[in-house]
Amino acid sequence: MNRLLLLPLLLLAACAGEPEAPAETADAADPGVEAPASVAFGDTVPDGAALTPDELVADAETYAGKTVVVEGVAREVCQQAGCWLTFADADGRTVRIEVPRDETESYVFTFPKDATGQRVRVAGVLEVTTESVEDQRHYAEDRGDTPEAIAAITEPKRTLVLTALGAELADDTAPATGVAPA
Repeated sequence: MNRLLLLPLLLLAACAGEPEAPAETADAADPGVEAPASVAFGDTVPDGAALTPDELVADAETYAGKTVVVEGVAREVCQQAGCWLTFADADGRTVRIEVPRDETESYVFTFPKDATGQRVRVAGVLEVTTESVEDQRHYAEDRGDTPEAIAAITEPKRTLVLTALGAELADDTAPATGVAPA
């Protein structure tokens, strides 16, 4: 009987000690190594030069159907699911960045709903399309537009849609520079 009581007491005593600190890696111990500067979603976004929203909008036909990397400031983010965000050029023309769905129709990833104003770097395939009135109204509802603004949408429009393969959001507290949120 004493042996049965002794085993749980030994286990309790072993667990009651101070937890060991995790072993430091060489990178963490090296003061010259910085922590990652972004939060990533989906596939890895290639390093190197990226297009600006101005460049992408100005030359959309050239980039249509191609995989591109673009970096800009998130102007709007879907407030329902985080399934899209927009960039805008200096003239206010937008590019919608959409999150793809998997075989179960679930989003592969989503953007944080509070990403408006953050610097975002995205790799994806650009499509130039005509967006129906119904789709425009759907996106307006996702943005939280007023019923009057939604009702004012009456014509299809040319739209640039970048289906994101991967994205990185700047992980800093300062607002990004560039085109300001609407």
